[in-house]
Amino acid sequence: MNRKDNMCYKVVEKIPQYLDGEMSEFEIPIFLEHVQHCHKCLEKYEIEKNFKEVVKQKCERKCVNDSLVNNIKNKIQMLLARG
Repeated sequence: MNRKDNMCYKVVEKIPQYLDGEMSEFEIPIFLEHVQHCHKCLEKYEIEKNFKEVVKQKCERKCVNDSLVNNIKNKIQMLLARG
């Protein structure tokens, strides 16, 4: 993996953190600089952003127990780890 591919990999992994407002103040300018200059990462960012917006519009907010939330998060993490 070359340096650019490695940077893209790291940036793509950080997209959810940025969109959820969970990225550190230090990371934000580095992330934005890369996304603004990398067509491939910008495209992935836009896809993730649009997906989150559609889901947000279509979902009704309901209270659920912590066990269910953790179970869903774990399953998502397992799916993401598979690639």
